[in-house]
Amino acid sequence: MKKILVIVTMLFCATAFAGDFKLSNSLTQDEFSDLVQDIGLAVTPTPNSPAEPLGTLGFDIALESQFTTIDDGSGRWKHAWDDGDPDSGILANRVHIQKGLPFGVDLGASITKGGNIDFTAVTIEAKYAILEGTVVTPAISAKAAYTKVMDMDDIDLQSGLVGLYISKGFLMLTPYAGIEDVYTMASTDSDTVDLDDEDVNAVRGMVGLQICPFPFIVLNVEAARGGDVNQYALKAAIRF
Repeated sequence: MKKILVIVTMLFCATAFAGDFKLSNSLTQDEFSDLVQDIGLAVTPTPNSPAEPLGTLGFDIALESQFTTIDDGSGRWKHAWDDGDPDSGILANRVHIQKGLPFGVDLGASITKGGNIDFTAVTIEAKYAILEGTVVTPAISAKAAYTKVMDMDDIDLQSGLVGLYISKGFLMLTPYAGIEDVYTMASTDSDTVDLDDEDVNAVRGMVGLQICPFPFIVLNVEAARGGDVNQYALKAAIRF
């Protein structure tokens, strides 16, 4: 329970940390590759919603927070923090809008701000319902997304995503699961670090639960694992 409270606190305290991210000239090429994978997963949004489509008239307007753990067994994050003592993870807060269209298509866009690392990320996405789901059958959908990161010191980064998801509603609860392939492309933008560009691939799996306690109100909890990091997300949305 204590760990859960720590995670929740981190998710909602966006200004609790100082932004100390800075590449060191001691960072190796292999460490930079691993670092790019970690950051790519942190800035690329997880679904935070079930597989079922919104429908032609549907809207989903959400506030989301996500915490990505840092596994610094290789020491890469020590060489990317100006005092060599990195935080335990990366906090990201997001405004996310999705619109339902005919034929099981949803389009979405989000803006993400870093909490303890200074960055802004813009994501556009398209989701297609392979199966829209019924009272007895699950919904299955596929998604593609593109994310561009801005305002991050020392790194130029963008990512692409393809994913497959499944969900099944039960009254006010809708559990879901999915798997995604996140492809991150990055280069250094630093006067002190001269490393080759990196293109890194990571597979990410997740499980989540959507709760609809009242009409038009949606709450989500989600956990994901990709590469060497764990991710935990919360969402509050108006959906109609």
